[in-house]
Amino acid sequence: MTKLIKAIATVFIAFSLFSSTVTFAEGGYKYNYSMVDDECSDLDDPLEKLNRKVFVFNSVLDYFILRPIAKGYTKVLNEYSRDKISNFVDHVNVPLTVVNNIFQADANNALQSFWQFTINTTLGLGGFFDVAADVGLKTAPQTFGSTLARYGAGPGPYVVLPFFGSSNMRDIFDPLFFNSKFNPLKHQLHRDFSLPLAGVTLVQKRSEALPFTDYVTKNSSDPYVTIRSTAHQYREKNLRYPASYRCKRIYKK
Repeated sequence: MTKLIKAIATVFIAFSLFSSTVTFAEGGYKYNYSMVDDECSDLDDPLEKLNRKVFVFNSVLDYFILRPIAKGYTKVLNEYSRDKISNFVDHVNVPLTVVNNIFQADANNALQSFWQFTINTTLGLGGFFDVAADVGLKTAPQTFGSTLARYGAGPGPYVVLPFFGSSNMRDIFDPLFFNSKFNPLKHQLHRDFSLPLAGVTLVQKRSEALPFTDYVTKNSSDPYVTIRSTAHQYREKNLRYPASYRCKRIYKK
């Protein structure tokens, strides 16, 4: 049961990334084209036929179960409360960032992420308050996929997994394995706490994505393509490739 809830939770954690690629404007959301790197905007989707079927399965699950719960969550808790919960959820994953910064031989960001976690754990009351950000300690989240990219690994083909949602061949094992195994804090959590944490993470991240996903549903002629493109561009924009890395162009314009 714990593994199932954790699996479902990861589907919509990716959606929280999408909201960073759009900005709110009159009449709804406007795509932020500054996020797009034209040189790296292409992606390979050789499994599109299968990916679309899995995308529909995940969408149905979301529409009938997760989206209603997330909407109820936003009505029960005010914005201030949801913001603190969001801080805590992000805080739990900072040790994963510390470890991957070490893997990347990035001493500066490893130290910053370590102190970010330490300060927010103590002065930030367990991570509910992002005190570290107020003093300039805010590092970008890192996964093992980020580490592979740092050493020159490209994204590879686009993949949509049941429950786990959008990914690619380089990042595919992050939600399946590495995000837990390389997070020292996760090894210390008792099962009675890890299960509620997975549920809270699921609902919080899905609630953050509500405006964007509702906009896509209403305005996109092909939500699969929109989400695929947005997820890919955001992920690539926030990776630190080596200077020698060059994107592989898939589609000719």
